[in-house]
Amino acid sequence: MNLMVSDPILLIEILSPSDEIETWANIWAYTTIPSVVEILVVSSTKIEAELLRHRDDGSWPEIPERIGAGDDMKLASIDFSIVLRAFYRTTALAGSAA
Repeated sequence: MNLMVSDPILLIEILSPSDEIETWANIWAYTTIPSVVEILVVSSTKIEAELLRHRDDGSWPEIPERIGAGDDMKLASIDFSIVLRAFYRTTALAGSAA
């Protein structure tokens, strides 16, 4: 199911090994959407995420911020914070040591 929202501020992509190149191409294309301020890329194979955050000067970082299993993930665009491991609590990865 695709849900389309006008003027999104946060986009979340699930990164799968089978379409990683295509997904990253889409992610960089998302940076051209004026309303988007954060893009979260969540791994489907390990407890890990990457976050791109729009800078105050209007640019995007060339390298995403890496977030590990025990790290606090802060999504400023929606005033949300959680330890990344908790984000995976209902997945098969929940019991992994990663």
